[in-house]
Amino acid sequence: MQKFIQITDCHLFATEEGKLLGMDTHASLDAVMSKMHQEQSQFDFYLCTGDLSQDGSIESYQYLKDLLDKDGKEHFWIPGNHDYRTNMLQVVSEQKEMLSVVKKGPWQLILLDSQVPGSVFGNLAQSQLDLLEEALQQDTTSHTLITMHHHPRPMGCKWLDTQQIRNSQALLDIVDKYDNVRVVLWGHVHQDSDTTINGVRYISTPSTCVQFTPESNDFDVDKVGPGYRWMELNDDGSINTGVSRVEGIDFEIDYSIKGY
Repeated sequence: MQKFIQITDCHLFATEEGKLLGMDTHASLDAVMSKMHQEQSQFDFYLCTGDLSQDGSIESYQYLKDLLDKDGKEHFWIPGNHDYRTNMLQVVSEQKEMLSVVKKGPWQLILLDSQVPGSVFGNLAQSQLDLLEEALQQDTTSHTLITMHHHPRPMGCKWLDTQQIRNSQALLDIVDKYDNVRVVLWGHVHQDSDTTINGVRYISTPSTCVQFTPESNDFDVDKVGPGYRWMELNDDGSINTGVSRVEGIDFEIDYSIKGY
């Protein structure tokens, strides 16, 4: 069994004074990490699924890397729409933290880049679709988790679903071809969801900072706390997973801002 912690949508800034919608994103991440360490004594690695920075600064990526390095665990990163890959690669490496395929026991993790530079919505370049198909063709026996930043299925949020992966059907068509795909996991939507379709779990994870209100037609900030996801990848291909949120801390959020 392999266990990982998913950290997503941290929206960090170059300085600790940076705020998203009024929230101090460094403080909220620190609170999430403190809660995680209280609850999770044993895990194998981190999975960081994009929008790790809000301003794309080297300093923001270095802050996150230093924070994760304290545990001595591996961590794997993918970019989101707010991330700046060039600066990310000043801090982490394509040969280590930004691998496309990671093997863990009887599991393989396929990490896809859904970023469209300069755009909020997601899309998978043909090279990413080819990478996915090739990895699944080459290893038909390992249980497979596929992850990316943007959502491949509608969330039921009218405003947010305009940012879905534009060619998500191409992804889903590949998923449907291989019976060893167990999980598709993403960030971006700042909310928790978990749906099973044709035997595959489709899962989204809350942000470590501001949360978005589920099933909202217009941009709306939820009042639930920041959080993280833990996931156990069992040897038989099943998973155990849950979300834990920070409670009892008043984060200063400006609910009047209608966008981010």
